[in-house]
Amino acid sequence: MHFFNSGLFWFIEGVFTCLVVIGLKIWMEDRGIPMPFWKWLLFGLWVLFFGFTIAFVTTSLGENEPTAAKIGGIVFGLISLITGFGLWRLLLLKRKK
Repeated sequence: MHFFNSGLFWFIEGVFTCLVVIGLKIWMEDRGIPMPFWKWLLFGLWVLFFGFTIAFVTTSLGENEPTAAKIGGIVFGLISLITGFGLWRLLLLKRKK
C-alpha cells in the first residue's frame, strides 16, 4: 500500500494521462473528427474526475480504510464509466454536411 502514497505512483499516472491526451488528439485527427475547444474542455473535466476517483480509492487504501475505498470506488467508478461512455459518444459525433 505504500506504493499508492509515493510520488512514483502519481508520476506514472501523469505520464499515462499525457499519453492518453496525445493519443486521443492523433486518433481524432486521423479520423477527421473535429475537436473544438468545448470538447477538449469536457474531456479535461472528465480526466480530472477520473483522476479524482483513482486518488480517492488509493488514498483511502493508503489510510487503511478499505470500506471507504470500496464504496467510493463503486460510486465514483460508476459515475466515471457512465460519463465516460456519454463523452465518448459525444466526441465521435460528426457534423453532417
